Amino acid sequence: MDTVKIKVHQDIFDLSYAMLRELEIEISKSHFMEIGVRIDLAKQSISISYEHAKGVNKLLANNLPIPAMVLFRVQFEAVLRAFWIMFVADGNQIASLSFGYTMEEQFKKEKYPTATEMINLLASANLPARDVVEHFKMFKKYHLKQLNSFVHTGKQSFTRDLLGFDIEILMDVLRQSNNLVTIAAQLLFTLTLPDKQKYIGNLIQKYRHCFYMDQDVDNEKRQRVDSYFDGK
Repeated sequence: MDTVKIKVHQDIFDLSYAMLRELEIEISKSHFMEIGVRIDLAKQSISISYEHAKGVNKLLANNLPIPAMVLFRVQFEAVLRAFWIMFVADGNQIASLSFGYTMEEQFKKEKYPTATEMINLLASANLPARDVVEHFKMFKKYHLKQLNSFVHTGKQSFTRDLLGFDIEILMDVLRQSNNLVTIAAQLLFTLTLPDKQKYIGNLIQKYRHCFYMDQDVDNEKRQRVDSYFDGK
């Protein structure tokens, strides 16, 4: 990968991190409902996803794209997990996530739904946030297989280690990571007093270049990818 190109795009990394910092400050000064363990766990999962997002930003800015891809995959699951916890996890699953940190509990086998299972559960729940569930479905369709390959040091890792990444691919990863940040924050701000969901729209408008929007989609590339899936 061309290091010079990374430097040319350094302003995007800086702007992105400024956005994350601004959002972090807004969250820190917000007042949240105190309703119970389910909401506490959802908030915790969102907080974890937010830390992942900062890591993706820093890794890309420091020319470490492969670990950034791994963390991007983990960030997606943390956001997805927050919605699963909030809306469809049953009482036993919630209880198992809020354990007491004993030695015995650390070694118990975890039995939670996979990313695909969580998406299906959310889709079948017919939630008001259908656009978010659709985003999860599209993410799974277009990105999950490739990102899983990076996580497990599969074909994508070996190929990209040799060939590198086009800088525009990395910019798209950064922007889509930020999309996940706003999805998580949108859920978080439904729990504030007062509700702060409108803040997200203003944040996206202010930092427009840091996000991947519908109008940014390369339709020719999308059709090419879709033709691959259609042929399956």
